[in-house]
Amino acid sequence: MRGFFRSQGHVSKGVIVLLVLLVICGGFLRLWNLGGQSFWVDEVDALYAAKSWLDTGTFAMPSGYIYTRAPLYTYTTGLLYTVLGVGETTTRLTSAVFGILSILLVYALGKRIFNRNVGLLSAFLMTFSHFEVGWSRTARMYTLLQCLTLVFIYAFIRGFEALSGSDATVSSFISRIRQRLGEWRISPLWLIVAIVVLGFSYQYVHLLSIFILGGLFFYVITRAVIVFFENSGPERIWNKYAVASVLGVVVFLVLYLIPYTRGAASYFLSYTPAWASGLSSAQNPMVLFEFLISSQRFPLAAFFFIGSLQMISRKNTLGWIPFWVFLFPVFILSFVFTHRVSTYMLYVYPFFLMLSAFGFLNLLGSEKDMLEREKIFKQSWLRTAFLALFFGIFLISPWLRITLHIPFLEDGKTNLAVTSEEWREAARIINAHQQKDDLIITSLPQVAMYYGIRSDYCLNWNSLKQSQEQRFVDVQGQYIDVYAGVVCVASLEALKAIVGAHARGWLLISRYNLEDVNYTPERVRDYITGTLDTPMQTKNGTVLIYRWPQEWGES
Repeated sequence: MRGFFRSQGHVSKGVIVLLVLLVICGGFLRLWNLGGQSFWVDEVDALYAAKSWLDTGTFAMPSGYIYTRAPLYTYTTGLLYTVLGVGETTTRLTSAVFGILSILLVYALGKRIFNRNVGLLSAFLMTFSHFEVGWSRTARMYTLLQCLTLVFIYAFIRGFEALSGSDATVSSFISRIRQRLGEWRISPLWLIVAIVVLGFSYQYVHLLSIFILGGLFFYVITRAVIVFFENSGPERIWNKYAVASVLGVVVFLVLYLIPYTRGAASYFLSYTPAWASGLSSAQNPMVLFEFLISSQRFPLAAFFFIGSLQMISRKNTLGWIPFWVFLFPVFILSFVFTHRVSTYMLYVYPFFLMLSAFGFLNLLGSEKDMLEREKIFKQSWLRTAFLALFFGIFLISPWLRITLHIPFLEDGKTNLAVTSEEWREAARIINAHQQKDDLIITSLPQVAMYYGIRSDYCLNWNSLKQSQEQRFVDVQGQYIDVYAGVVCVASLEALKAIVGAHARGWLLISRYNLEDVNYTPERVRDYITGTLDTPMQTKNGTVLIYRWPQEWGES
């Protein structure tokens, strides 16, 4: 296999310089002040799992629950701990590194599917997209999943759409098969790499990887239809796209007939976590579409639509790969899944940016040709200035301005991916005021624990439901939080009894948890706000601190 960036000829020094600048900019946006914000709730899961792996060889939470999600992310984070220590920065560094690597991978893919300029603009959009930057600064597996997806698609293209017959005959053992693979421009070695990467991603990162195969299935069907209508003779039927389509249908039917896989798929598609039920925005089938066309991403959706049309009209057949690999998971998430959030779309988001870049550059090229043909600007520098002004639409776009502020945001501010809640500050407040025997109730005990806050009870109906589903109880049979091992408050009556039995106590609750009925039912919220009176709160109001009795002067 040839070098990664040499699939379409030598990379010029100018391109290398541009890529280095993009990596530097992308690195700054993803790494500067990386530990400045408190942990978002799901981030501490990766921290506890990585620490446990180093200490015991298992992925145990403080509760004893084994955390099995994205073990590859856990391994990587644990290795970083051995070198850099434990903290917000090192826990998020894994995401940041894979987010930076994705910039180069998008360039390589954009160049191979379309051309060098599309690759460069795609890398530019990846560098400065706040959706990309935000999740690169969050300790979750999504940028790792994205990175592996890009590697998989690159390997698939090198294997299924090899540029020459000679490249396609590597690792073949039977001469007739080797001849056919050469004619069809298939490289078995690259396809093996693709299969291994996809299997690794599915097994060790996230189940969402499987939907990439659905996108590629529609790609080969599309190509099979194109070949059928554009050719005559046996090749209309006997071609690699038709064969791959038939094999895809056979594999699907076989898997569907197996009770285990059919049952697993049904559970996977129908499962709704507690946080996504009820009136949650995750129940809106159009939420991903609204995300893509929102003003915060203007004008990318328009260019994606234009790029898709131009890909079809200009017969750029490889362009069907980013088209289907992006749209198929979005369709499944929107209309088959029981819930949907933009996060689940991150791993295929680069393909949205790639087609957007293709559409924009085609428009730019058309304008350039028109200016030269009509001689509107006789001097070349005027044409260049006009085109630079056209390109300036990205420089004045809202998403770019938002992105440039992300590394400097204070704790409790959203980075357009997540909103970190100020549990670090909440810990300072309670540690300055609490007395030894005070009762402490928290809505996110696993986060509170990391910042040194003792939790006697967990007040979080999402955690309660999760414990009930998994029958996670203590020796007295009480439901306990799956992650922190803290007893869950199971009803309003139980909360009243707990508060009434203790003369002094604290309730630390995330504002988001308090206001969302999936975490705090209305009757419970009314009791808290009506009985415990005005709370103390962190600077940006993301954590509310209630106390009884109300005399804050006591310490």
